[in-house]
Amino acid sequence: MAGVYSKERKRKLEDENRAFQAEWEGDFFFTKGKKEGTVLCVICRETVHGNKRYNLNRHYTSIHSQFEEKFPKKFKICEEKLQSLKKPFACERSTLFNAMNKNELTTKASYQVTEILAQKMKPFSDTEIVKECVVTVCKTLFSHLPNSKQILDEVSKLQLSDSTCMRRSQDLAANIALSITDELQQSKYFSLALDSSTDITSISQLLLFVKYVSKDCVVKENILGMIPMTGQTRGVDYLNTIVSFFNERSIDLKKVFSVCTDGCPSMLGRNIGFVQLLKKHLENDNLLSFHCIIHQESLAVKFCENFSCVMKQVVKIVNFIRSNELNRRTFQEFLKELISQYGDVLYHTEVRWLSKGKVLERFFSIRHEITLFLATKEKEYPDVYDFSWWLKVAFLTDTMCIMNETLTRLQGHYNNIVTKMISIVFSQEQKLNMYIEELSNSEYSSFPSVKTLIHENPDESQDVSDLIKLLTDLKNEMSLRFSDFRKYQEPFRLVENPWSITTANIAHLSVFGYEARDLKNELIDLQHDTELKSVFEEKKKNKAHYEFWKAVEKDKFPNLIDCAQKILCVFASTYVCESTFSKLKFIKNKNPSEDPWPMVWIFDQWIEKKIKTAKKRGVEISKEWSMCTVEEGNHLKRQTKLAKEIK
Repeated sequence: MAGVYSKERKRKLEDENRAFQAEWEGDFFFTKGKKEGTVLCVICRETVHGNKRYNLNRHYTSIHSQFEEKFPKKFKICEEKLQSLKKPFACERSTLFNAMNKNELTTKASYQVTEILAQKMKPFSDTEIVKECVVTVCKTLFSHLPNSKQILDEVSKLQLSDSTCMRRSQDLAANIALSITDELQQSKYFSLALDSSTDITSISQLLLFVKYVSKDCVVKENILGMIPMTGQTRGVDYLNTIVSFFNERSIDLKKVFSVCTDGCPSMLGRNIGFVQLLKKHLENDNLLSFHCIIHQESLAVKFCENFSCVMKQVVKIVNFIRSNELNRRTFQEFLKELISQYGDVLYHTEVRWLSKGKVLERFFSIRHEITLFLATKEKEYPDVYDFSWWLKVAFLTDTMCIMNETLTRLQGHYNNIVTKMISIVFSQEQKLNMYIEELSNSEYSSFPSVKTLIHENPDESQDVSDLIKLLTDLKNEMSLRFSDFRKYQEPFRLVENPWSITTANIAHLSVFGYEARDLKNELIDLQHDTELKSVFEEKKKNKAHYEFWKAVEKDKFPNLIDCAQKILCVFASTYVCESTFSKLKFIKNKNPSEDPWPMVWIFDQWIEKKIKTAKKRGVEISKEWSMCTVEEGNHLKRQTKLAKEIK
């Protein structure tokens, strides 16, 4: 066409993909260059571009034509000269490699120190103290060694300033978060545990924990994020925040099959609670939702008016002793003189699960000392001279100690399997029947405090009708609660022992989206497989029966394996959230200079900054986290590589 200039694209040298040939060293005295596609003359150290025999031959014959006369090819003198010329290059490369290796080791050590400080929730300003301690220790321990100066020099190169450790922690947190995000994008399903609490800045922090099955069939539990709720905390606000959070990280929220929350109305409201709104958003009425089993256990232990007034009186006496500094010092000296078992009373905190039992146990143990002390202070508390009042205190002490034991067993990561937690709660419910029967027969073997008090006052009348009524009310309350767990108590036993459930029970697991007919057929086939049963017995002996499902053939029992893995991924409590809030309270203190800034908090700050930057640039936030610039991406790749080496 007229007026249009057409020109073919000129072929570039790098497009030819030429490789350096080993025989060129002996023929033309060339070796590989530093950059790809270049060669280096070992005689004059000139770089020639392009791995072509013609280029090397032209350089050798035109510039070093007399070299072949002194060192003829295919003679030993020529080979010796080639090796002597290559030796300086080898030394230079070795020195450069060693220097790079040392720098990487120093950086790796810096990452390791940062990780330890973050895990121990220590301020990053302490890193300078760590370095000073390490240098001092090395001076003392290695002073007799001949290379002590070299060791001190290497230790002194450690990069441990607070700003450096801040960046190191950002890199580690980002690496962890990106790996979790990648695994969630590849997983088929996961469950959530979420809870919110107000921090010292009066901002409600929403914690998200996730549990999923990795590629190698390992159940993993990780923190997904901590989201500040700057506005209202209604159910719709939680929903919008979480939907936005998952969309920004390209994680499919429809993979959620189970949610565990606390019992506040904004979470479990019948119409506008978060769980109900999430079901509507996902269009999934079979979404499993659980009210934290530990919260329900705590709510069940509520006293009737007859006993709540006893607890109020105990708290009032404790506050009289503890709230006044003079009273407290006098009381402590009083306990020392009497050689008491304890040195003080404990404050009661309503929000703490174990507080009530601890306070009552301490109060009852030093009841005689408290009575004498109140008498010396001429403080009128007539209840402390009433046997019936002390009988109720003793009974509450024993009851709360029993419930505290249950609550303690429900806490911790060793009891994070839903079936274990259900068994603990329902066994406690059955024990209440035994306690009622014992009290009815005037037997106090399960109530040591009541037994001690009655032994000290054998002439007093023992009316235990109120005690029996309290236990009966507690049993009825526990029977009304845990309905969400009671429904799946039998089907969930699939993960513990698939030979102990029936086809009728397994049909309830159809809420996971599988046909009841397929589940029943697979269960029957599994229960008649003697080889798998022997494998299960072996795993059970080693207390590893939960790993049994790794040995089951997925082709034969796909639905059962998926159901078992989903059961193992269920959150039965928000204990992980509660324990994290305890750490958050320590981390976010009043003195900003002492703020340790752990990885999770740093990641939240880092990712929020990246998201804002991406929105300003108009960059779409994709699976590859393209909001990072090229330089930031390359830097993140380098730091991620080092972080993985630490792991």
